[in-house]
Amino acid sequence: MLNYIPILFLFILLNCQDNFSGIDINEWQGPDIDFQKVKESGIDFVIIRAGIGDTLDLYWELNYKKAKEAGLNIGAYWYSKAFNEQESQKEAEYTLNAIEGKQLEYPIYYVIEQREIIVKGKSFCSSIAKIFCSHLERNKKYCGVYSSKSNVDLYFDEEVKRCYTIWVSQYEQNCSYSEDYGICQKTNKGDIVGLPGDINLDISYVNFPPRIKRNHRNGF
Repeated sequence: MLNYIPILFLFILLNCQDNFSGIDINEWQGPDIDFQKVKESGIDFVIIRAGIGDTLDLYWELNYKKAKEAGLNIGAYWYSKAFNEQESQKEAEYTLNAIEGKQLEYPIYYVIEQREIIVKGKSFCSSIAKIFCSHLERNKKYCGVYSSKSNVDLYFDEEVKRCYTIWVSQYEQNCSYSEDYGICQKTNKGDIVGLPGDINLDISYVNFPPRIKRNHRNGF
């Protein structure tokens, strides 16, 4: 049984007329997600982990296929384990290989939240974000950066926040991040039909699909 706060978040997700409700998933949710039931529950989009470090997510291909068949809008993310700029460049290349031939209605995000990376400081975090995103943008992808609200405030410079869409996590009723952002991850205790166990719930404040399609990004 969920406690009061995640239920409130889910109510907000499914009842914001000008916003879009979503989830983000990875291989830990297993291979048996019922994406049709997920869509019928009121979810508009799913951001699927394509990989982590130098490894493709075990169910990336399957989750992409099933979510597309269910008619969900799809984004992707790559979880960074880059401890130098060369590794960030390689992660960008792994991501491009993973998404080749696919159409993504939502951005491709670079997830920078591993503590061993964050402690390398603002200059480093900003640098690897720019390397990853700029490489994907040169290949006509629409990119963004994900991290917690406190990390985005402290460890990413203004160029990153100005040039790339931000997906920020803050597990409170209202996101207090003061600069522009596209998506807020609101809780990791969501309960959605078609998914096993707790799930991350997100709100998108930007209607990404027409923007991405209009600008011929992400395979469109």
